Amino acid sequence: MTREAMRREWLAMDALLRLSSKGQLVIPARLRQLLGLKPGDRLELSLEADGLRLRPHGSGKASNVRALIGCTGYSGPPIPLDQQDPALYARKVGP
Repeated sequence: MTREAMRREWLAMDALLRLSSKGQLVIPARLRQLLGLKPGDRLELSLEADGLRLRPHGSGKASNVRALIGCTGYSGPPIPLDQQDPALYARKVGP
């Protein structure tokens, strides 16, 4: 199934969930499959003006700047700010 077909199927999918006596919800298998959710995955639940929002934990938004540390995969020594100017590494063109 193509990514676009999965997106269309997901947009057309509605689910009515029942809250158990333990406060648990079951996400339908097809929806879990479309979202790539696996047992043990963590989900974020937030209260919004029009209801509840449930999304996979860490779905692309960093909660703060510290969460971004190391996201580039750079593992070398710290580089001073005065040496981080991209123009220092640009190739010179012309005379």
